[in-house]
Amino acid sequence: MIGGRNTFRILTGFALLLLLSATLSYLTLFSGTVGLSLSDVFYGDGSVLNRIFWDLRVPRLVAAVLAGISLAVSGLSLQTLFRNPLAGPFVLGISSGASLGVALSLLAGFSFGHFGVLTSAAAGAFAVTFLVMLVSNRFRNSTVLLIVGLLVGYFIDALVNLLIVGSDAEALKVFVSWGMGSFCRLTFDGIWIFAVAVTVGCVLIGVSIRYLNAIRMGEDFAKGLGVNVRLYKNLVLFGASLLAASSTAFCGPVAFVGIAVPHLAFMLFKTGNHRLLLPGSALCGAVLCLAAGLFTMVPLNAILSLVGVPVVLLVISRGRGARG
Repeated sequence: MIGGRNTFRILTGFALLLLLSATLSYLTLFSGTVGLSLSDVFYGDGSVLNRIFWDLRVPRLVAAVLAGISLAVSGLSLQTLFRNPLAGPFVLGISSGASLGVALSLLAGFSFGHFGVLTSAAAGAFAVTFLVMLVSNRFRNSTVLLIVGLLVGYFIDALVNLLIVGSDAEALKVFVSWGMGSFCRLTFDGIWIFAVAVTVGCVLIGVSIRYLNAIRMGEDFAKGLGVNVRLYKNLVLFGASLLAASSTAFCGPVAFVGIAVPHLAFMLFKTGNHRLLLPGSALCGAVLCLAAGLFTMVPLNAILSLVGVPVVLLVISRGRGARG
């Protein structure tokens, strides 16, 4: 009977998320300042409304979905890996590292199109991830890990400010616009790069599901099950960093999705099995970002903070967090 209730809860949760995703996707494509219809899309070839749909609405939809998936999956995998409910790409400084890479690309002139920006963001994210991994191996206290992440974030902000001082007005304008976070900057030229990066990151974490399920009980337990802890730990870190870097490169620093969404998914599905929790978190992230993206006149991170801050406070109030 209990198993039946759990199955019903899981199926209902996925059905609800899919329904919300479809509804929000439709609203993203056809509602807004300029209302569109199917006839405008399929029979208005070359018209202004047709171009609004394909050049603005479709990339915005793809950006919201991919950003939600990438940050949610990255956050869940990092929280599980470090066994800390407050871990995430933003808190651990990984997103800040990606931001530094983007700053070097946009402000220092080391840009080679979308691929160049993504490469710079990935390099910054991997550098911070390597530092976090060294700290996690030396200090088992998760609080120390979070403090190091915050310090890294402040240090990187200082470096970015130094880059800003010596930048020209045009480059600075582009960087400031990017730094506000938005799903509206992705173009068709960048969609395939963003999609490939997210796919690779998700695959790396997807093949590590058995490790993620085992590591919740500790490394010794995982080794006892015959899991290659070192290999899969590196795969998860690489995948989480790539996901955070790709989202940061194309959408700017998007806050709270990585830390809050995994807990929302757990509250909905009530399971620690990552075979269910990973796709559940991905869908929750996509739904949240699609909903936030509808408010185009409001800063993106302001909307996400309204959801993320209460979730984080709830996690802190529960001591060990929602998945504790």
